[in-house]
Amino acid sequence: MISALHIAAFRNLNGFEFIPAPGITVVSGKNGIGKTTILEAAYLLCQGFSFRSRALDELIPWNAPEMLLRGDFDSGASASTRAVLLNRSGRVVVKKDGEECDRLSSFFGTAPAVVMEPSDIELVRGAPEMRRRYLDEILCFRRAQNADTLRRFRRVLRERNQWLRQNRLRSGSAVGGEDLLQVLTRQLVDLSAEIWMERTALVAEISGILSGYYAELSAGADGIACTYRSSAFSASDAPSADVFRAKYLEKLDSLESSEREQGLTLAGPHKDDFVLILNDHDLRSVGSQGQCRSAAIAMRFTAVDIAGAHLMRPLLLLDDVFAELDPVRRSSVAEIIRGKKCQVFVATPRAEDLPFAPDLNVRL
Repeated sequence: MISALHIAAFRNLNGFEFIPAPGITVVSGKNGIGKTTILEAAYLLCQGFSFRSRALDELIPWNAPEMLLRGDFDSGASASTRAVLLNRSGRVVVKKDGEECDRLSSFFGTAPAVVMEPSDIELVRGAPEMRRRYLDEILCFRRAQNADTLRRFRRVLRERNQWLRQNRLRSGSAVGGEDLLQVLTRQLVDLSAEIWMERTALVAEISGILSGYYAELSAGADGIACTYRSSAFSASDAPSADVFRAKYLEKLDSLESSEREQGLTLAGPHKDDFVLILNDHDLRSVGSQGQCRSAAIAMRFTAVDIAGAHLMRPLLLLDDVFAELDPVRRSSVAEIIRGKKCQVFVATPRAEDLPFAPDLNVRL
């Protein structure tokens, strides 16, 4: 858990420090005062990236030359410290227990965090990219090596797409020639098979967990199932690496002329989807607002369980999620949170409106 958070300069907060409770800490106050910023700072120190922005320079206060924050962590058996400095020239200094790290992603995998926010409904209703990102994040909770596999896959995919674009623009004379395309394709197929093996195993693991949370949140009114929809193989194919490789090569062969015309890799893990099903239909299309919100919350609680099963109990960050829930769902979410026994940060305008009493209330 985080035993202390020190924000020297981060977005709109300067010189902010607090010691959160081991249980539930509520950060309350007016909108725009920095409640979500505190959650973002904690998340950055845990995960190594922001859940609000991909551009790190956005984290620097507009009237400051740099961003600087530090967190003290306590696992019960040991204590550690993490710190990040970023200045306007783009220099990033990342330290863990006083030792400088190569990059922010070095934080990932030892102190997991899961964030819930009202926009999570887009996990259900949004584009497949959002659900792929969800799967890949908890893949890395499940096995640390998956982070490296995903990085290598994205690099090879980027290089293969670059070759296809060059080949299209230069009328068949891309740098490296056909030999380079063959090498990149073999690498893509091997890495894709690893990702598909991990994703399908993950979906099998989380299917019952997610369905159980949804049933609890909907008070048993209905149920959902989930499946993995691939652009290269069918659900009936045997989940083995050799089958995935063979099916993918077959798919790429069938798409070769289209890929050369469009300059893009048209099938692979980057084109797949994690589908939630309600009454034999895609929940994305038929689900009500309440059903989609329950499914999104169930997805986040499932991520908490995966982190707890494969790493440790994560820090749970709730960004004003209760305002969008009806009384039944508010009560269910509060009960589940208490049962998790995680350290929890809650950002809300009014602490008195929450369906539980916090262990600590920090008023901004």
